[in-house]
Amino acid sequence: MRALAVLALIPLLVACASAKPKVMVGGLPADNDISGHWSGSWVGAGLFQAMRQEPLSMDITQRGNAGYGRLILDGATAAESVPWEVRQQGLGGIRVFATVSGQKVKLVHEIDDRIFAADMTLDGDQMMGQINGRKVRLVMARQTPAPQSSQQSAKAAPVQVPQPVTVAAEPVPAQPEPGLATVAVAPPQEESTADKPQRPKSEDYVAVPELKPVYFDFDKSALRPDAVDVMTNNTTWLKENADALVLIEGNCDERGTAEYNLALGDRRAKSAMEYLEANGIPQERMSTVSYGKERPVCTADTEECKNMNRRADFRIKSR
Repeated sequence: MRALAVLALIPLLVACASAKPKVMVGGLPADNDISGHWSGSWVGAGLFQAMRQEPLSMDITQRGNAGYGRLILDGATAAESVPWEVRQQGLGGIRVFATVSGQKVKLVHEIDDRIFAADMTLDGDQMMGQINGRKVRLVMARQTPAPQSSQQSAKAAPVQVPQPVTVAAEPVPAQPEPGLATVAVAPPQEESTADKPQRPKSEDYVAVPELKPVYFDFDKSALRPDAVDVMTNNTTWLKENADALVLIEGNCDERGTAEYNLALGDRRAKSAMEYLEANGIPQERMSTVSYGKERPVCTADTEECKNMNRRADFRIKSR
């Protein structure tokens, strides 16, 4: 009987010896890595319960299922809905611990989770959630790619086998005359348009009077309190018209270079989109485009005119 028992244990011992152990670094293994630099916005109430949206950023390093880093809520000093201990830190930010479990991420203050705690949901390189016990929503997107293991990198880079090239015999070039320099001119290369992002066709979208434009301060892309009021009404209308796709157009006044204003207009359009997404409008319903200073609605050289041109417009089309 003892011999039979030993024989029965041999397959189990072989299976255990051949099984590949799961690597654990700094705690339990994690399915997702949130390491990197994140940026986005927080949406909550300011003084006198006025709604506001301000930038936020987070730098974090993860080991296993645990992470540690710094979270900054910009402009939170005058926000009633943000915990006082967080408001005090200002642009210095707070130190936070993170726990990653599948798509769920828990952020807590390094001293006490009663000071600050937020439950986030991870979706690729985007993260959304809310501060516990507070009506403050957080929307972030990763700006630096997640680190890859060497095995993942090897899989991502397929081996390319060079194709044989047939070289035709060329005539021997004539020798240049003494004292003359020859310049080789490369043939012009056609610019590939395959990788260029296609700008949404504005003519496919129409303006509706229910969706009002929002206006921005000079050289700013954060939503002002009056813009948040407009965005609240725009959000309600888009929820009631769920079959509508929306194009958000960022615009600037004429000051600054064309390149700078295109980038600023893009930030303004995305600021409006992030607000809509944080308040329940699916991202797949929205597109953004920046016209910079290409499309002014007023051309007079007055401050009122410039204010009208610093805006984000909304157009819709059916699915």
